[in-house]
Amino acid sequence: MERSRDREIGRLYRLLGELLPFTIVRKESFDGWTYYDKVIKTPYTWDYSGNPVHFKNAFAFEKLKPNEKLYLRGWFGGESLVLIDEKPYGEINEYHREINLTPFCDEQKHEVEVQTVARGLFGSREESVFKYAKWIVYDEDMWKVLNFAKNVVEVANETKDENLAKALIDVTDEFLSSLYVPRSSSVYIKTITENPSIFDQVMSTWSHPDFPDECVYDEKVKTSLVESFDVYRSKIRKLNELFPKIGKAFVAGHAHIDYAWLWPIDETKRKIVRTFSNAIQLAKRYPQFIYIQSSAQMYADVKKSHPQVFEEIRSLIKSGRWETVGGMWVESDCNVPSIESLIRQFYYGQKFFLKEFGVKSKVAWLPDVFGFSWILPQVMKQSGIDYFVTTKLNWSEANDFPYDICLWRGIDASEVIYYNFKNVEYGYNGNVNAKSLINTFSNFRQKDITNEFFLSFGYGDGGGGPTEEMCENYVPLNEIPGVPHVEYSTVEQFLERLDQKIDSAKLPVWDGELYLELHRGTLTSQSRTKKLHRRAENELRNTEIINALFDGNYQEPIDELWKMLLRNEFHDILPGSAIREVYEDAENELKYVIEECIKIQKSIVESKTEQHTDYITLFNPSSFEQGVHFIYDKPARVFDGDKQIDCAKTFDGTYVYDSGEKIPGLGFRTFRIADMEDGKLDDGADLQAQKRVSNYSMENEKLKVIVNEDGSVNVFNKPLGKWAFEHAGNLLTVYGDVPAYWENWDIDVRSKGSERRLSASKIEFVEKNSIRQVIRVVYLFDSSTIEQFYVLERGSDELKVHTKLDWHHRRTLLKVLFPTNILSRYAKYDIDGGYIERPTHNNTNFEQARFEVLAHSWVDLSQYDYGVCIINDGKYGHKVNGSTMEMTLLKAGIYPDFYADEGYHEFTYSIYVHPSCDVKEFYKRAESLNRKMTIFNGKIAAPFINVQVLNDNFRILSFRKTDGKLYLRILESVGSSGTSAIKLSAQSAKEMGKVSLVDVLENKLQELEIKDNCVTFDFKPFKFYTFELNT
Repeated sequence: MERSRDREIGRLYRLLGELLPFTIVRKESFDGWTYYDKVIKTPYTWDYSGNPVHFKNAFAFEKLKPNEKLYLRGWFGGESLVLIDEKPYGEINEYHREINLTPFCDEQKHEVEVQTVARGLFGSREESVFKYAKWIVYDEDMWKVLNFAKNVVEVANETKDENLAKALIDVTDEFLSSLYVPRSSSVYIKTITENPSIFDQVMSTWSHPDFPDECVYDEKVKTSLVESFDVYRSKIRKLNELFPKIGKAFVAGHAHIDYAWLWPIDETKRKIVRTFSNAIQLAKRYPQFIYIQSSAQMYADVKKSHPQVFEEIRSLIKSGRWETVGGMWVESDCNVPSIESLIRQFYYGQKFFLKEFGVKSKVAWLPDVFGFSWILPQVMKQSGIDYFVTTKLNWSEANDFPYDICLWRGIDASEVIYYNFKNVEYGYNGNVNAKSLINTFSNFRQKDITNEFFLSFGYGDGGGGPTEEMCENYVPLNEIPGVPHVEYSTVEQFLERLDQKIDSAKLPVWDGELYLELHRGTLTSQSRTKKLHRRAENELRNTEIINALFDGNYQEPIDELWKMLLRNEFHDILPGSAIREVYEDAENELKYVIEECIKIQKSIVESKTEQHTDYITLFNPSSFEQGVHFIYDKPARVFDGDKQIDCAKTFDGTYVYDSGEKIPGLGFRTFRIADMEDGKLDDGADLQAQKRVSNYSMENEKLKVIVNEDGSVNVFNKPLGKWAFEHAGNLLTVYGDVPAYWENWDIDVRSKGSERRLSASKIEFVEKNSIRQVIRVVYLFDSSTIEQFYVLERGSDELKVHTKLDWHHRRTLLKVLFPTNILSRYAKYDIDGGYIERPTHNNTNFEQARFEVLAHSWVDLSQYDYGVCIINDGKYGHKVNGSTMEMTLLKAGIYPDFYADEGYHEFTYSIYVHPSCDVKEFYKRAESLNRKMTIFNGKIAAPFINVQVLNDNFRILSFRKTDGKLYLRILESVGSSGTSAIKLSAQSAKEMGKVSLVDVLENKLQELEIKDNCVTFDFKPFKFYTFELNT
């Protein structure tokens, strides 16, 4: 009679299950635990309000037989770190229920401490009950035989070859059916608690007997098992002649530890120690075992909290058993951070690994990041990275990314080798078993290039890492036919081997961003954190510039602030997909970064201030010149030389100052101040007259602005003779936002079916003076309030829209729409390291899937004769559909933070109607909005050094002082090539030793000549250049 494969497999699992209890030689309770010096009995309920809690005990175990292994099996009420003799040793959690203590069977007394948190690996509340602790002694010979047979059964279950499956089933059935198994009721009832194939089933019945938790070890069972095994094993090996191995798997142990997600960072630091301790013990136990771990931040945490663990890791790295993969400070988000932040991820990560371990990584390891900006290949390549590994594009919901191996070409034409593996069993959290190996090989699509693949294994996301069982599978799997051969390898060794075997010039090329067709809401979720993050990025940049210009000595504290920012770029923090506590911490840390930067700036400048009273000095942190326009907290007469600057009172009680003069990028200008004379202040006397006018319009030399009754606006550019919008723009629109699965991650394409346009509740003029005009529009949306201020400055061809939100809605997406009159099949989107052009149509499935895309500071839609550019100071989710430009303002999901985006938000965007499409102009205006003038009190001495880039298609990414050297990094941002120069002041050029072009890690690439106070260099489109200036 033919029996299905499933039935045969099921039977074999049951035969194996009933033998497992006989592998236990001894089983006894481990009692006498103390909880904060109090002796307790299990089960014991403990107070979970303090994390972690501590249980202590001591043991002395006799030496065991060579084939015996001692384990502590216990459940203490949650994730636990086990310390032996005060040293971290291993972990207990859902996937690591037992810990091997065989090395301590030496008849000596050993102290054991268990530190427990009442949480599971994924942050769920666990019942804070210390349920039990037991000693288990296994017969390793028996266990290995059964593990071999289990692996054979798993291969039979997973193989696509029916003939192989039948052969494996037949041989294994013959083996297991021949074994001696005691089945007397008195013995069998004692096996149930250790038989995973039947335990849950018998426990689920209406009633069941009490199953004794006793040892049933029987030498007759062992003899039967061991004596029959050699014949069984030889038959399995023989089958390799008929059914050869398929492919070759290079594997490494790994734990994906989210630096914060469903738990705060403090808990992550405990997860790191548990996971690393477990990996260290596995490395000691299994000579071929290799472990890989990313994120310099995690190593820095361990070095600080558990230096002995750090030293053991250092030793394993030195011996090639532990790989510091990734080269980054954390596995960061790769959409929202600026290009300089991404550069610093690799800079601080690689520098840390070089300093602490003498190694740097050639592999960017980002298996779980939600899409990858087109600027990344250049950043990677200049940071010593040749290879890039991810598995996340497998998650795309509509279209498959076409390659598992290809060249990924970046915006500047830099290339790295892209590698992906698709493991159906939890992706990067793989296993060394038949299911992971066979299916990962089956899913690999480019077997014409190679039949070798990589697979990381170990429980992850919440940490944990590999188990002993995963490591034990290594040997039997290499003897069983029909499954890939398995070999340990670092990721770097695997990819270097692959690179040597294939002709990379013949690899397919992907030239563009790596867009994930999922998790689009992470461009917007937790908007307040994203806005603070952009501000912190800018303040760090400004602080380094001031420290360099004035020869300060603050780079060390600035470095620490950078690292604080970088850890908050982790791919579940900055994207907005973590719990509320994570954002409370993140916002506090980002505010701290901003505040400390401002303190450092003031401290440096004050030390260079020649006269503290009667003067103020403006600093222009932009890459480009800006007009003198600033807000000051008091009225004063401000003189630029002998000319008094115009001043007017604003609607919010501050004072706006404006003149026609310009300050160059990174330049300073000092102004004399005096008390305001009576009657000289423009206090907006025209405002009351304006309020009596029935229509709401504003006008200056360049623009006419009409605010409609619903609060929408239209903008007319007078020199162009063009209206910005078809009828009206700035349409505030809300949508019901109920994703299918990933709440705070996703925006569902069907959300637009619930569109609701908001209409103004109140419109009023609040300011009109010689410098600017402001109209206030209020929207009341149930319990939420939106205030928008249309700001038109004199001489300006931009309309600024300053927005204040008090948001109290859930599952509600807020967008602003700009329906233009423009016909163009492509729109430009700023990605900070340049721009990307995307279609405005939805011709293909790929374009339809990209209904929410990344942009940083601006999005532009232009036709031949004019265009509209929307510039912002902290929004990242955008889309241009046909002629309508969209920007997402808030998301407000409910999981894992129920109150995501709740409360107060403040941001500004501007509408710029322009003639021809001039990308340089977009960047100038974006920097003007994002990098406003900084005001310092007093008259400041001349900077230590002056630098100027003689080409305005360059943006200054950073200028910093490190180890007595200055480093200037600039970016060609518009897509041009040619020759340019950096101009130094005469004194600076005279004192300059030499100038070198260097990479991100400050390795010299080329020495440059200083001639006529200038350093000349060739440049290419979208490349960034780092110059080392030796003073």
